[in-house]
Amino acid sequence: MHLRRFSSRLIAYAWAAPNTLLGLAAGLAMLCLGGRLRFVAGVAEFHGGWLGRIVARLPEQVGFGAMTLGHAIVGIDQATLCALRAHEHAHVRQYEQWGLFFLPAYTLSSLWQVVNGRSAHGSNFFEKQARAVALVRQQVATSPAAVSGFPG
Repeated sequence: MHLRRFSSRLIAYAWAAPNTLLGLAAGLAMLCLGGRLRFVAGVAEFHGGWLGRIVARLPEQVGFGAMTLGHAIVGIDQATLCALRAHEHAHVRQYEQWGLFFLPAYTLSSLWQVVNGRSAHGSNFFEKQARAVALVRQQVATSPAAVSGFPG
């Protein structure tokens, strides 16, 4: 059973690897500009430094709190990464499912939303799915059973 799980994780990492390389390049730039790196649940999370401060100052239309590329997440700071972790890790799972096709599919979903008069980001299929996953995880984490450690 462990070998099967290990094999499936290895395949997921390989399938998302081209996108992860883009994320690692962005993360390396962040590290060179004073950022930091932390690994959480098999994902490289980069944050802070000059690049984080620059992105934090961008207008809302082009800025972001965090961005996922494969198994790498680039965030403006540690607090923002903590707040967005469940959402961004949902995107990691999407990269594992879609592989090389994730970025084109994400872009097409955004274009479809714009053509139909909706928000490219807010109405994007992948964003809606990630928000739903994050909401479920938040509800589970704050349920009485999770807080007390005992069921029901």
